[in-house]
Amino acid sequence: MFKKKLMALGLKRFRLNSDDRGWLLVSAIVMIIFLTGIGIAISQLVTLQYQNARLEEYTQNAQLTAEAGIEQTVNQLNIDNTFCGFNSSCSGYPAQTFFNNAVQGMGVFTTTISDNTGGSKTIISTGEVYRNATDTTPYVTRAVKVVVVGTKSSGPSVYSGPGGLILGGNANITNSNVYVGGTITMNGNSQIGTYNQPVKVSAANYACPVPADSTYPSMCDSSNYQPIIFNSNNPLIYGTVCANGQTSTGPNNNIQTGNPSLGFQGLNPSSCGLPIAYNSPTSYYNAANRTTQISAVTNTQDGSSACSTPWTANTEFTGDVSLTGHCNITISGPIYITGNLSIGSSVTITVASSVTSIPTVLVDGTINVNGSAQMLANSSGIGIQFITFKSADSCTTATGSSYCQNLTGTDLYNSQTEQNILINGRVNLPGMIFDAYWSEVVLSGSGNLGAALGQTVYLDGNGSVIFGTQLDSGTQTWTITSYEPYYPTH
Repeated sequence: MFKKKLMALGLKRFRLNSDDRGWLLVSAIVMIIFLTGIGIAISQLVTLQYQNARLEEYTQNAQLTAEAGIEQTVNQLNIDNTFCGFNSSCSGYPAQTFFNNAVQGMGVFTTTISDNTGGSKTIISTGEVYRNATDTTPYVTRAVKVVVVGTKSSGPSVYSGPGGLILGGNANITNSNVYVGGTITMNGNSQIGTYNQPVKVSAANYACPVPADSTYPSMCDSSNYQPIIFNSNNPLIYGTVCANGQTSTGPNNNIQTGNPSLGFQGLNPSSCGLPIAYNSPTSYYNAANRTTQISAVTNTQDGSSACSTPWTANTEFTGDVSLTGHCNITISGPIYITGNLSIGSSVTITVASSVTSIPTVLVDGTINVNGSAQMLANSSGIGIQFITFKSADSCTTATGSSYCQNLTGTDLYNSQTEQNILINGRVNLPGMIFDAYWSEVVLSGSGNLGAALGQTVYLDGNGSVIFGTQLDSGTQTWTITSYEPYYPTH
């Protein structure tokens, strides 16, 4: 009855004919194929991304392996000046395995050392990464080439006036004797010298009275002012320490001899008879030299053109000099800058091969160096001296010989905390001298430097600063002067 009523209304039972069922099957197959294709594409993409990620990881590990080879080779050179590298030709020093595990694979570095004209050496380090220890062919190879020079100092490379030497954080001084006209203040985990390379440290203790008067600087009363101040238990000094009035080796025996076989004495309790350093904290340059250098100027240029103008001998740049970008300069003699000097991260300054005596860059204002700037000595090992006579005293004017010739008393006391030389970051400036004649030089970081001189020297960083004004065959310490990726020609 119900069926008849539906038919009466014109409604029929819905049924798929054979053609409709065929199209549905085709559509399902097409959809399955489409989805399968998407799945395969996604799987291939994931696999490719994984392979790229692994390749990038292997590449980075190969680079790190090569750099580890450089570091270990330099360390070995500083132990044995005749070391010939980690390779099959160097007896007893084969290629070294840097890592070997299931996650990273196996990293091996090989290094070679060649001698250059002028006493420097070239080190090439090749890092090879294998997917596992059984592979015979490296999966990724990277190489690094550096040039190293030997550094040493015939005298102190850290030299301060009565403002003293201040070490903060983990700052370390290595490879140089230390001369301080005032006091030495050591904080955190700072250190002077090492166990196997102790140094000579002198502190005159001419830093009184405080507050200053016309008699400043005078020797402090050791009952009130110890010349070496340890603000924590951790700082260390290795070497022979000669300090006027010093009676204590520190709260934790902080002054030590270092390696006994080297003959250093630790604290020398007697008066050292040290000279007063305030009139000239450096033997490299003085006020008379400044007047002579300015009088010799024969070429005057605007400071804004300094990056594009040759730095020939006896050139004066007026106003501020700001060196930025890929600025490559060759210096061939004394330079005078009437304003401030700023040296940026990609700048390279090279001493001309014809230069036979250290050129002085005399600056009336401040000196600011970014840590990644490059300064290269010539093949004779001659670097550059940067010096500023800027001070806090009223005798400082904008030009010429009216700069302070002599500061004492409160004028000197006020000037010695004015930070007029700032060197930031990890520096690579072997053989370069920085002198804040009447003020403070601040080095924040680590690396290589020729000398730091000023009324106050402040080192605050997390690493060692290797000092050395002389660059030669490396009888003491080898340091890196240039670094670049290396691509063999074969």
